[in-house]
Amino acid sequence: MIFRYLAVQVIAARAFRSSPVSTTAKGHAFRLNRLATSATATATALHSASTLADSTATGANSACVDEINPLLASWDGEPYNLPPFSKIKTTHFEPALHAAMEAHLSELEAIAASETNDFDSILKAYDRAGGLYSKVGSVYGNYLSSLNTPEMQDVQTAMAPVLSRHRSKTYAIPGLFSKIEMMYNMREEKVSSGEWDTEQSRLAERIYLNFVRQGAKLDSKSKDEYADIQAELAGLQTSFIQNMLKDEETWEMVLSENDMEGCPTDLVSAARQAALDRGHAGEDEYVITLGRSLVEPFLTYSSRRDLREKAFAAWTSRGELSEERDNLAIATQILKLRKRQAELMGYGTFAEFQTADTMAQNPDAVKKLLLNVWERAKESAKRERSCLEEFVAESGETLDGGVMPFDWRYYAEKVRKANYDFDESELKPYLSLDSVT
Repeated sequence: MIFRYLAVQVIAARAFRSSPVSTTAKGHAFRLNRLATSATATATALHSASTLADSTATGANSACVDEINPLLASWDGEPYNLPPFSKIKTTHFEPALHAAMEAHLSELEAIAASETNDFDSILKAYDRAGGLYSKVGSVYGNYLSSLNTPEMQDVQTAMAPVLSRHRSKTYAIPGLFSKIEMMYNMREEKVSSGEWDTEQSRLAERIYLNFVRQGAKLDSKSKDEYADIQAELAGLQTSFIQNMLKDEETWEMVLSENDMEGCPTDLVSAARQAALDRGHAGEDEYVITLGRSLVEPFLTYSSRRDLREKAFAAWTSRGELSEERDNLAIATQILKLRKRQAELMGYGTFAEFQTADTMAQNPDAVKKLLLNVWERAKESAKRERSCLEEFVAESGETLDGGVMPFDWRYYAEKVRKANYDFDESELKPYLSLDSVT
């Protein structure tokens, strides 16, 4: 199924690449737990969701009621069973997500109500539940990271806390955790008797731990608080990311053709197109934005040090370029909520909570690893800086302040070309989307 997901990414790129809209890929990731689902479960979920979509869509969502929502319809007739991107509209996502969430909860409630308590009826069914939710979510996640439009941002802002609430609900269905815990407690016995293999035991362990880390063992009041924190965090994290995207979208450096000195032809053409897309129709107007596809090549090839400095300063200050978009205040609130989240789960810090379910196990192990890597990285950076400074000296240039961060890419490319006769711009035509797909 991972290949299907990658194919969705490629098709999405093809669908949006000709759009004049900024395609900065920084959207809040919509995390998918399961892509695989049985044909029977999917068919049942589709039927249920289609009914729910018609009955629950209101307001802005009502525009989608009178038409078949392509996110809820079968994709069996589509090439490679991939999403029909040409039919999908931004307005389809909210009703589709609501319908998929309802179908997901119905599937989980059925597991909780099941009178059969064996691996297939509980753990296997749980692992397969949410097929439609994952199907809709995979497309939703791709749109968030590929189509940075105001309309899509509005959907993201509206749905972030809703999706978080849904996630909390899936761990709070009456009777479900007791069944999961029962499976967890019997896993060693089942493996010893040969009824389960180690993979089944591992699935029982992971599902149980996920429930516990989502507050399944908390009292009712703490569960409500935990869910509130999760929802507020989802909204804040969305705002944080959208503030960065807004800075990337609005900041621009308008240049002339002479200002593009040193830049390869494809970058000059892209800057010219960016100027036209932003309403700069003058014959000698070019625009560098904070989109990675423009600013990084500019920092690599532009021979104008003053312009590289200006672009680098803006690029490293995304989320700080406007008082209206105060990411510092958002980050402070996120840290406070995470601390309370950790306290509810019995940890002193969020770092302890976050690392407890990882290979590192604790923050000290992470710090030890990072400091070890950091010392080695510093040595490598020093060697590279010496190479850059040596190149600058040999070329007869004098840099005020020496090699600065905004100089690094530019001179690294010069050294690479001088030492290895390798020019990245000559390789790029061979790596176009059409060439590699």
